[in-house]
Amino acid sequence: MPTITVEKKALSFLKALEAEGHIVKRVVVEGKRIELELETTTAGSCDFDKVDMRYDKAGVS
Repeated sequence: MPTITVEKKALSFLKALEAEGHIVKRVVVEGKRIELELETTTAGSCDFDKVDMRYDKAGVS
């Protein structure tokens, strides 16, 4: 059975996480330790945050 290197394991983890829709910010490989840092989104962050949803006439003189 061929041995899988740590780097190949890290790449397979990376591909699996990205396939699930996660954003991987950083990958660290030190010896046999693999560390994957994921991008976190805040609870208030969504597509509607970029849309001006005001109904009033604010800003009109």
